[in-house]
Amino acid sequence: MPKKCDQCEKNVTKNVPGVECSKCECVVHLNTKCTGLTSKQITALKAAPSLEWTCLQCQSDMPRKNSSIVVPSDDDDDDAVDASVTINSNKLLSNISKEVEKAMKKEMRELNDALQFHSSKMDEVLQCVEIFKDTIKDLERKNTALTNKTTNLETRVGAMEQRIQELEQEKLGKFLEIANVPTDTNEEAKNVVENLAATIKQPKDGIKITRRLHARKDLPAKILVELRDEVTQEKWLTEVKSLKPYVADVHPACKNIKDVVYVREAMTQLNKQLLWNAKQELKTKQNYKYVWFKKGYVKAKRDDNEKIYTIRSNEDIQALTTKKK
Repeated sequence: MPKKCDQCEKNVTKNVPGVECSKCECVVHLNTKCTGLTSKQITALKAAPSLEWTCLQCQSDMPRKNSSIVVPSDDDDDDAVDASVTINSNKLLSNISKEVEKAMKKEMRELNDALQFHSSKMDEVLQCVEIFKDTIKDLERKNTALTNKTTNLETRVGAMEQRIQELEQEKLGKFLEIANVPTDTNEEAKNVVENLAATIKQPKDGIKITRRLHARKDLPAKILVELRDEVTQEKWLTEVKSLKPYVADVHPACKNIKDVVYVREAMTQLNKQLLWNAKQELKTKQNYKYVWFKKGYVKAKRDDNEKIYTIRSNEDIQALTTKKK
């Protein structure tokens, strides 16, 4: 039984073929009037039976389905018609937009997850930085406290060393050192000291102990003398300064030697070094007229009418070298 066109209700024949909707399977004549297609679209549809076609009513619902050309039997006859494919561009663009939007949302979710991850890591780093800052501040406070404590201990140790030095020097308060007297293998140091006492007109009973010290380099060994008390020591120093005894006066074997005998207060090794440093820095370089040792301390004076300075350490020497005239 021949099929009828759902548009014009006329028979679809071999001469007037039809086209079937890919969705509702309705059949219409393959012409511009019944299909709503242009002549070019009908020609394309005839040339490619695999193209999809939907009727005007079904176009928006199911645009993609292979169309088929209905060719009736030879006895059917009507005017030949053309076919073409219509594409729902709005639907296509909508689908593309949805797919793009879906892909973008996926990418945004992944990007957002990555940002969240790095943000959390950054928070951890910032937290660690704050902890490090607090730790550094705590270490700085401890370092300051330790520095202050060290400075205080150094000050106390310096004061203790100074006090020990003073106590050692006080023990030498009754001692004298006699220098520049040649050493004789047959001599007795006691006889040299007694001769010195007679030369400076001091009683021999003021002498308690006498002994030769070890020689340094090629210089004569010094003689260390312990006197009865500090008053006796002061008298000896005064008389030696006034009478200026010679080696020939105190040493029987050196009657032809006219060198002066040097007598001074006995000093600790530190005070000897301090006196030598003071003479090198102040007397030689700074033109101080007087640098001497008296009553346990090194002293210095630039000129006769100048102030007397007491030197207890090398720092005191450096302070005087920078002191303006």
